[in-house]
Amino acid sequence: MEKSLCWQNLFQRWPDSIPKLGIVVTSLNEGIAFSNFQVSDSAVLLERDRPDTMGARSAIVPWEEIVTVKMTSPIESAKFRDMGFKPVGKPG
Repeated sequence: MEKSLCWQNLFQRWPDSIPKLGIVVTSLNEGIAFSNFQVSDSAVLLERDRPDTMGARSAIVPWEEIVTVKMTSPIESAKFRDMGFKPVGKPG
């Protein structure tokens, strides 16, 4: 699956059980913190609760520019199953 399609699927299917809080790292190695988001076919609109150092409260990032998504809220590992992840092997 193409990298940009993976991120698009992740954001478009984000479950209500996981807070919409995190950090998107772009191909320019910029970390963009978000407290909410909206999606389109070509990009994600990241919303912030405070402006960044340049005064921006939102950022539009094309799917293909996303490298990593980091979660900033504590989340039980079982809740990631709502995002399509599943455990492998025995825990421990």
